[in-house]
Amino acid sequence: MNELLDSFTDMMRDFEPTKVLIYTDSKDVMESLSEKIGQIPLIIATNNPPMSSILSKSNVHIRRTHYAAPKGLNIFDQAKDVVLTCYAEGLLSGIDRVLFVIYSDVYSIHWFDMEDIDAASLKEVLRGRIDIRVLDAVFKIGMMIIKEGKEGLPVGGLMIMGDVNKVINHTRELIRNPLEGCSLENLNIREGKNWNTVKEYTMLDGAMVLDEDGNPIAAGRYVMFNKDLDITVEEGLGGRHLAAASITSKTMAIAMVISSEGIIRIYKDGEEIFRVDTI
Repeated sequence: MNELLDSFTDMMRDFEPTKVLIYTDSKDVMESLSEKIGQIPLIIATNNPPMSSILSKSNVHIRRTHYAAPKGLNIFDQAKDVVLTCYAEGLLSGIDRVLFVIYSDVYSIHWFDMEDIDAASLKEVLRGRIDIRVLDAVFKIGMMIIKEGKEGLPVGGLMIMGDVNKVINHTRELIRNPLEGCSLENLNIREGKNWNTVKEYTMLDGAMVLDEDGNPIAAGRYVMFNKDLDITVEEGLGGRHLAAASITSKTMAIAMVISSEGIIRIYKDGEEIFRVDTI
């Protein structure tokens, strides 16, 4: 423990992070490290939340994980998803400098700029297709669907963003459009107050279609497939993933698939370009 604390103190001084992220189930580690960061925002990803003075600190956010931190080197496989989940939920932003402590029966300390991480660089890949603020919003809506489900049960969803005219031409109504007659600007997903409403529509059968600025255009759309279309998705994935690959291969749209298993995938030009297994 002393070696960890000494290394942590040195890195805090040398790296000057804007946020500290700790992934551990050890309450001793949480307590000891939280005393050394001052007022820098601290995110603790854990399956074993502390019942202590840590919770009273205004700069501390506890992100409870679904499972206990793995033992041995397996914890490093999960560490990337910890970072990406925190990013998707808005706990980390693209401009943060992060000091990341991983601790189980092995430990390591990492430092990085979020702009160099896959999720943040994804914004550059999608620039010109959709408003980047829309990407942040759909990640948050996707996380809401995964965490809350529908009536206590896990559900998924498909969101298609951008190139609306072509998307509509390659889809048809699965149900009557529940957004018909709505003032679409008043449901723009860049406004957090609209996320619950859009979340509910996204969980309907079919796809939620949004324009590049985040205005919901239609819900319950079925993606029409061309038998001659040459697309493939990972074995074992379902109709939503095939629909996402198909619609993005025929249009300039971007698609996000939220699976009931807690995985978010982004598709562009017919291919999966990003994935996060939420913690």
